[in-house]
Amino acid sequence: MLAAGGTGGHLFPAEALGVALMKRGARVRLMTDSRAVRYGGMFTPDMMDVVPSETVRGRTPWALARTGAMLAAGGAISLALLLRQKPKAVIGFGGYPTLPPLIAAKLLGIPTIIHDSNAVLGRANRLLSTRVSAIATSLPGVLDRDPALAGKATVTGTPMRPAILAAAAVPYA
Repeated sequence: MLAAGGTGGHLFPAEALGVALMKRGARVRLMTDSRAVRYGGMFTPDMMDVVPSETVRGRTPWALARTGAMLAAGGAISLALLLRQKPKAVIGFGGYPTLPPLIAAKLLGIPTIIHDSNAVLGRANRLLSTRVSAIATSLPGVLDRDPALAGKATVTGTPMRPAILAAAAVPYA
């Protein structure tokens, strides 16, 4: 089970890993928010589960309550989906839509991994970093200042979609 925020920076690495896993015979699904439906890519509607989520947009009590309520609803839906799908692992690629699925997976004892393509962990991945089984980074040294996290980190690079790899193989004119 892959989990990613609804923008290209989160979805495209998830799609690249999804393609690689499917080539190995794995069944792959994506848990994300409603924004991802527009991007599609290799994730057809029957491979996607839309989970309610909300980014922290303000510090007012109302904004925080709304975010908390949306994440709690996403958590309940994620628990039900994970119980039904029974994934071997849940891999998150950042963005607030990864919070409900990865926290639900942790509660269910399902192995969890996060991947971050940036030189600094994003907010959602930072929140999840102490709770996940492993951390994959695109760059070396991302977690060097935190020995507890560095011990469970592996530099993997950024997964690249087949379309990007094919374009890179075309000579530049």
